[in-house]
Amino acid sequence: MKDNFDDIRPYNDDELPEAMRRIADWDLFPQVIRFIYPNADIAKEREKLLSIRSVHQFQSTLMNDAIRRIIATTTSGFTHSGLQHLRRGVPYLFIANHRDITLDAFLLQHLLLEHRDETSHIVFGNNLLSMPVMEDLFRSNKLIPMARGGSPRAFYDSLLHLSLYLSDLVTVQHQSAWIAQNNGRAKDGHDVTAPALIKMLTLSRPDDPLQALADLHLVPLTISYEWDPCDLMKATELYCRRHGDYQKKPHEDLKSVVTGIIGHKGKVHLAIGAPLSCRELTPPAGMQLFEHVATVLDRHIQGNYRLMPTNYVAHSLLTGIEQHGRYTELTRSQFLQRLEALPEPEMRQIMIETYAAPVTVSRRQANQKSALQN
Repeated sequence: MKDNFDDIRPYNDDELPEAMRRIADWDLFPQVIRFIYPNADIAKEREKLLSIRSVHQFQSTLMNDAIRRIIATTTSGFTHSGLQHLRRGVPYLFIANHRDITLDAFLLQHLLLEHRDETSHIVFGNNLLSMPVMEDLFRSNKLIPMARGGSPRAFYDSLLHLSLYLSDLVTVQHQSAWIAQNNGRAKDGHDVTAPALIKMLTLSRPDDPLQALADLHLVPLTISYEWDPCDLMKATELYCRRHGDYQKKPHEDLKSVVTGIIGHKGKVHLAIGAPLSCRELTPPAGMQLFEHVATVLDRHIQGNYRLMPTNYVAHSLLTGIEQHGRYTELTRSQFLQRLEALPEPEMRQIMIETYAAPVTVSRRQANQKSALQN
């Protein structure tokens, strides 16, 4: 019996008009439109939205214009590398590091639209569906909800359901998808793939998990931000978790989404790695498949990280070793000023360690590579 994915699949084109109507009636619609098109006539933009008849049309017009606006107003430039690794007509499962709730994936959407006139599906936590209009916005953008929590049995069933859908999406529908390498953002700056995620991807074919992964055409993806608009919030959360008194506030996720969108990000780089070959996916004798694939993804994702001046400033503050030529005095001054916004010294230390983490990882990788060559 064919699995029914109606509960997690994005909208079909024939479902778009009703979703567009609900978005057009949203009380925040004028504010959103004025952010994208500062001099817009709201009535005309509402009419344009109501005329949209396909997911691709919605993504290639309003949504892509929104990403262009975000890049133009909140970054010092968006660059990319690795598009040559992708073959036209081949679907991929992009496994990415995760720094911003929405932009990590939407910057990939923008890149694919600009250069290939296509987009990928996006797996996101269903905790973001805090209000009906969010569901309309997400499902109109090929977003797929991933369950968070629940009883062990219900959680397993939801993961199996997602695994089957992703397999169907890539191998049958020939469409690509994006998924984060771990549950939630890397708030401490360490991009690490969860073996449990790799295991989830194989649930669709438990008789041959290696082939299940090979069929998905896994592509490591790395996003790098010079400045994280949510850095103060992340440092505060990590501090509170250390001391056991952190409770997520109502609409906190929505606040993080908005902060990530409108906050200054400096330079941003998206690196697309080469698809993992079956040879790379095959574990050496004595190593488990899931742990091996997670390690391989980590090597590619971390290795493709674009180190920014802020990373070097933080690493200098952490180690006491000056790194001349890696940053300007202005960047150092801006970083120190940002630290002062945190009330506790331990919070400031957390933020320093977070920004420094990619440099620490990069140098460890370089040392390991050197040791192997020697």
